[in-house]
Amino acid sequence: MTKSKGDNHRQRLCAGPSWWVRSRGLLVTAALSSVWLPALVAASPPEVDSRFGDLPSPDELPTLDELAPAPAVIESEAEAEAEAEPESSPPAQDQAPAPPQTSEEPEDAEQADAPEPKFEIKTLKKAKWIKHRIIPGERLDDIAARYSVRRSSLIRWNKLDKKKPRIYAGRELAVYTKHIPPPQQKLIYTVKYGDTWNKIAKAHHVDPDHLRLRWNSKVPRKFKAGQELVIWLDPLDDPDLLRDPVDTRSQASAGTSAKGGARSGSGPGSKRAVARLPLAKIKTGSVSVGRPNRGKIVNAIPLPENRPLYTLRKPDQAYGSSHALHNLQLAIANFRQASGFSGEIVIGSISKKGGGRLKPHSSHQSGRDVDIRLPVKNKSGSSDDVRDVDWDATWSLIQALVSTGEVQYIFLTTSRQKHLYKAAKRAGASKDMIERVIQYPNKSGSNSGIVRHAKGHTAHFHVRFTCAANETRCESY
Repeated sequence: MTKSKGDNHRQRLCAGPSWWVRSRGLLVTAALSSVWLPALVAASPPEVDSRFGDLPSPDELPTLDELAPAPAVIESEAEAEAEAEPESSPPAQDQAPAPPQTSEEPEDAEQADAPEPKFEIKTLKKAKWIKHRIIPGERLDDIAARYSVRRSSLIRWNKLDKKKPRIYAGRELAVYTKHIPPPQQKLIYTVKYGDTWNKIAKAHHVDPDHLRLRWNSKVPRKFKAGQELVIWLDPLDDPDLLRDPVDTRSQASAGTSAKGGARSGSGPGSKRAVARLPLAKIKTGSVSVGRPNRGKIVNAIPLPENRPLYTLRKPDQAYGSSHALHNLQLAIANFRQASGFSGEIVIGSISKKGGGRLKPHSSHQSGRDVDIRLPVKNKSGSSDDVRDVDWDATWSLIQALVSTGEVQYIFLTTSRQKHLYKAAKRAGASKDMIERVIQYPNKSGSNSGIVRHAKGHTAHFHVRFTCAANETRCESY
């Protein structure tokens, strides 16, 4: 006998709590959980470094211009001249007060005649959050090197995708740092008759590829007079603009004067004008092709002699790409300027003319690898003896190379990295910077740090520069 619909309904009522009661209970529970859940999630602490538990928005942070005022945009050459020679202006916040005038004659006429540098890198006692606005073509590695922080930290602080962190010109990034560099300056330049990309780049001390490909990619390669170009000027790229920093390392660094002692006026609280260092002309057009261990150089050029900066050990093996040679010379000039070290810097093998196999090296084939002997405390010292090596000067030199943002690796045996690590700590380098630059105390093969272990690199270190933007056939491994 079939049951009626009424019988079925009565059976469900007698069987216990009805299905509609249970359904209503679930709906009520879901509604309440939607109220409670956000409160519970908000109450749980984020699993990040305690310093960065509450990451600020870049909109709330001070800019470099606020911390170290500088002209943001120069519209014309007339305005540039006006800015360069103001009638009356107060000293910048980070400018040291002028020393009182005395009737005594300066001991060093060369130092007295040297122009007062316009910019300096401020080092704070305690790290703080600042805002960085990305300029066209700027990379995360460039920004990390500029503020002496890790690339991974920039990604974490700004909640970027770890696998494919995308940045673009104009975006603002939050940076937690002690190092406040002078702000980059935007210049609007009007092309004149007879100008070329290289001529304009040389006149403004910038990379011609950055000028054309990064900052003015929409401008035709063959421009005409009257065309306006954007040029980004970075005071850090010109050692003549930097104030000589107070650096106690110079006291322990031999080779800082003609007699091998500490330089006059060095030490805490002292400042001195620094004579300009000569930069030899690096021709453009030399391009790296292929891998460092299987490549060549097109239009190879030699590193020019420049005794005030470095000594060439084997000139016939000192050929390289324009990009590598430019950044090598610039880094050594910055190192000399910042540290006051006047001992010998010896450049070993780079590449032979045209590149290719250079025995006994497996690399050094594409003009991007450079051997530099470890600087020593005095002329009679040996780079093979760790006691003779000036590790403070070595760290300063490696720091200058890394700061170019164009160094891929530096090879030095782990046993020697131990001394470099101690020198970095003596210099007051941040933990983030030491971890980013030096592999030690991690074991060899850990693939951490820019300075990595390579067998046989005990009396010298090996620098490998990156491929330039215009080196489309350049490869890394």
